[in-house]
Amino acid sequence: MYTCEIFAQCGACFSEIIPDALKDMELLIEEMMGQVLLRLFGAGSVDDVSIYSPTCAPYKLQRYMIQIHAQLDRENFILLPRTEEHLKEAISRCMGTLLRELFLSAEVDTVKLAPAPWDLENTLSYFSTLS
Repeated sequence: MYTCEIFAQCGACFSEIIPDALKDMELLIEEMMGQVLLRLFGAGSVDDVSIYSPTCAPYKLQRYMIQIHAQLDRENFILLPRTEEHLKEAISRCMGTLLRELFLSAEVDTVKLAPAPWDLENTLSYFSTLS
């Protein structure tokens, strides 16, 4: 099992709606990420979605920052090759497309993967293959 952390930025074209409905937007993004995990891995779970707006941004240039934490089984990745770079790119592309449908302007900045710390057996085998 792997943990996945995604950082994205979205335009604030719905800035009149989002401050009042931030939790609803987080739930919607959680559902979208769940669909990405289902499509690419056949399963997975979304642990947390956070949306925040930097307070120093001028109103006309306001952006929303999105942070997503999820879990996935890297071995179930449906695309080939099953390299980490290809996996990250696929998650970024799928999630970016869905976020642009919602916000019109969105970019996935970073996708980070790491062996889940509670999955000690798989973590040890992962590090032994690296050496």
